[in-house]
Amino acid sequence: MSALTAVAGLLLGFFGLPTLVNSPTARPVVVTVTVPAPPAAGATPATATSTPVPETSAPDADAPETIPAPPPLPTGTVTLKDLTPLGDYGDDMVGLSTATLGGKAHPNAIVIKYPCQGPVEYGLNQRYKSLTFTVGLDDNSLATSGKLTVIGDGKPLRSVMLEINRPQTVTVDLTGVIRLGIQSDIDDGCTTGAVVIALGGAVLRS
Repeated sequence: MSALTAVAGLLLGFFGLPTLVNSPTARPVVVTVTVPAPPAAGATPATATSTPVPETSAPDADAPETIPAPPPLPTGTVTLKDLTPLGDYGDDMVGLSTATLGGKAHPNAIVIKYPCQGPVEYGLNQRYKSLTFTVGLDDNSLATSGKLTVIGDGKPLRSVMLEINRPQTVTVDLTGVIRLGIQSDIDDGCTTGAVVIALGGAVLRS
């Protein structure tokens, strides 16, 4: 028996022992690979974000220029002479001067020197409720007769008879009036400077 063992050992030593033995007890080699987990249900994948840069718009060269609104009309108690008449009236037609009505001087009266012209108009824009004035023919005017009519938006509001040395003080309701007109009508013609109609102390009230 020992002889057989010795022979076997000799044979093994001659041919060599296999390096890898397929033994049932040998441990298998395990290779670990890391795989990223899938995103959870409903989650939004992360994406790179950037901060938006606000856009600046250049001025439009074709845009219309802003036109400033005209200054508002004064309110309270305002003299009619302080408003600028609408239209172009020459000094030989309408102006401001001292007038004498029934022996009483009225400085800065509105004087109409050409009675047959169209109405002298003012823009009121519904700012005033009444107009009070003293009207008549200047004491140095041609002694004649006629009438003066106050017009609101094209409609006669009040007519006053004109006679030398008989001025009248009247108040006219201007509620809601946008455009005021003062129209004169003289019986004896339209000679410039011969007939002078004067409105003294004309006051608007809002």
